[in-house]
Amino acid sequence: MATLHYTDTGHGEPLILLHSGGMSGAEWAPQLPQLARQFRVLAPDHLGHGRSPMVAETLSIHEMGRAVLELLDELGLAQASLLGSSLGGAVALWLTVYHPDRVSKLALYRVGYRKDAATHAGTRSMADPAYWRSVGMHRWLSDIHQPQGGPDAWQTVIRRVAEALDPETTDHAHDLETLRRIVQPTLLIVGDREPVAPLAQILEMFQAMPNAGLWVMPYATHVTASNTWRAESFALEVTRFFQRRK
Repeated sequence: MATLHYTDTGHGEPLILLHSGGMSGAEWAPQLPQLARQFRVLAPDHLGHGRSPMVAETLSIHEMGRAVLELLDELGLAQASLLGSSLGGAVALWLTVYHPDRVSKLALYRVGYRKDAATHAGTRSMADPAYWRSVGMHRWLSDIHQPQGGPDAWQTVIRRVAEALDPETTDHAHDLETLRRIVQPTLLIVGDREPVAPLAQILEMFQAMPNAGLWVMPYATHVTASNTWRAESFALEVTRFFQRRK
């Protein structure tokens, strides 16, 4: 059996939704109804998140990527499209770079192609439990990560995410030459005030990747409201992209 816990809904070409760090597959609940009308949508919990176990002492992009490959293999899927949010985008990019034959289309949401000290500072700030308490999400995180070790396990989960993206050790460390070799149709989605995946870095990606489109959300930071008032427009744009024939 595949290691990852996942939901499987809808019919059509397979689309895998890879959630952001500290969340779970439930992050995609606002988009699932629309996407499932057009695609077979798989929404796994990453390793060490939600109901998926940890398989190593630390979290790493390549281990999370291999778990997605294992899921594809178990389901008999030679290829799938990927939509990755933040940490999930790092996993989706890793899969596209190292296993391009398994990826048909790619959408990267609020994620760059490398980490540095400046962008990691924002990631570290979101590894502080006080941040999630301040925005009122700590109880939800406690509930979804209860399987990781109890009501306080969510604090370990968010710490592991920051460690997995430490620029000194992370395998989310690509270069522009690598991006130039990505031929899959790609949609880059970013807020114009994004601190963790800054617009300047996303523009580098857009200019390097030969088959990339760009959607810049106005007045948006790392929190782009894609689970509230932007949910419908987000699902619509993503659906249009994945339905494109070229």
